[in-house]
Amino acid sequence: MRKNSGKWSVVASAHSTSLEKQHHLQGPIDDAFMARFIFVTPTGSAANSATSARIQEEMQHAIKEWRRQFRGEPLVKKDSEINDADIASANLVLWGDPGSNAFLAKIADKLPLKWTTDSVKLGTKSFPADKNYPAMIYPNPLNAHHYVVLNSGFTFREFDYLNNARQISKLPDWAMIDISTPADGRWPGKITDAGFFGEKWELK
Repeated sequence: MRKNSGKWSVVASAHSTSLEKQHHLQGPIDDAFMARFIFVTPTGSAANSATSARIQEEMQHAIKEWRRQFRGEPLVKKDSEINDADIASANLVLWGDPGSNAFLAKIADKLPLKWTTDSVKLGTKSFPADKNYPAMIYPNPLNAHHYVVLNSGFTFREFDYLNNARQISKLPDWAMIDISTPADGRWPGKITDAGFFGEKWELK
């Protein structure tokens, strides 16, 4: 039901057609794993070897830990294999950078960051691309009813397997990860910055 000018009427959907946070499209990163998802692996050449190596490690960690914790095989496809049916039906978890992942390159200019060989920029903030990479969730620019996720599986890690009370989202909508700190059982690296997008998915 929707109320307009003091009168109630039946509507097909209460959701706005504009980009805004709503049920099943509100983040944080872990929300993408509450529905069908596909890990999208890169086939191209990354701009920075060190960050690429860490992202590859995190991808393998995410695949392994999904099997261990949720007792299932995650769907995994190459960036060159993603088709219209995948875009229409699944959240896409993109691993790599715009140089290595063809699907990420296709939508990069529609995301609220600018990722070049030298830096990763979010608004006025800039991070060296040879030492940092982003983990992020955002509506898929090619299908705003589903998410794209950059470089992250579910965000609780081995330390949190100790009891169910700890198995909750550990990162918000986006985070910058410094690879100079090794990944461990609590974090994928040093979290240099992190935050939530606004109600219209804008960068605050």
